[in-house]
Amino acid sequence: MKIGLILHGGKKGAEELLSQFHDAFGKFNVISGKTTKHGEAEQLAKVMAEFGVNAVVVCGGDGSLNQAVNGILQSKKPDTPLAIWPCGTANDFVKTLEVPNTLVALKKAIENARFREVDVAEIKRNDEKKSYFINVTDVGLGGGVARDMQRYKRRLGSFIIYQLLIIKQLILYRKKRVTFSIDGKPYEERVMNFVVANTKYFGSGLGISPDSNPFDGKLEVVVIGDIGLLDYFRFIPKVRRCEKIDYHKIHYFSGKKIGIETEVPMPIDMDGEFIGDSPLTIELNSKIQLVVDLEVSS
Repeated sequence: MKIGLILHGGKKGAEELLSQFHDAFGKFNVISGKTTKHGEAEQLAKVMAEFGVNAVVVCGGDGSLNQAVNGILQSKKPDTPLAIWPCGTANDFVKTLEVPNTLVALKKAIENARFREVDVAEIKRNDEKKSYFINVTDVGLGGGVARDMQRYKRRLGSFIIYQLLIIKQLILYRKKRVTFSIDGKPYEERVMNFVVANTKYFGSGLGISPDSNPFDGKLEVVVIGDIGLLDYFRFIPKVRRCEKIDYHKIHYFSGKKIGIETEVPMPIDMDGEFIGDSPLTIELNSKIQLVVDLEVSS
């Protein structure tokens, strides 16, 4: 059995992690690659899938997971199973569904073909090539935070820095007019942040979308209006508990295709990474085979 391993090369202790993986998967033919720059995990996943591995294992956070998803789905073998070995700073995706939590369990799950189809959303933006996300994409304040995160080293931990940057954005950011459609039905709002969620968590543990389920064939949309610092501090405990907020400036929708137009370009966060500015279209029309713990991910 051939296994592809993608390891975040910039992670402290990367060599030790690689050694642990080889010890656990000793009888497997392990083909490993360490990333040295942004975007390289996508290319590694694509090459490994087309090489015919039985599964691609990605050791990293939500950004590395996103790149691996894009690499597999854009390969000639998009049905290649993907396994997550959470080694990142946030790991928000695995807060929604259970994945094997040890290398021994991960190996057993791959051997027993514990795969399940997970929803993946497609983003189209201007004339650029399509891309995919598996967790959360948001436009506005969250995109500004993701853009700022690129400039900061995470010495204080991703959650603390994320909170500081949210506070900064809440002070400086002003709501913008957004015209959007959900499955063809038009809406218009002035918003601080427009969230499209396949899973429940983003931003290092913020439960923004309690109703999200990556197996149900739909996306959840959370439209956040003109909230301020007092609103944020008031509601953050509920968000941390992944509870819905009953407030007239926050609205919830569901759908499969979302079009987003903005009066001025607004920054976009896709699975924790800044990818550019609006407008964009998001559509749920793909799936990927994910290695899961079937005893709890039902």
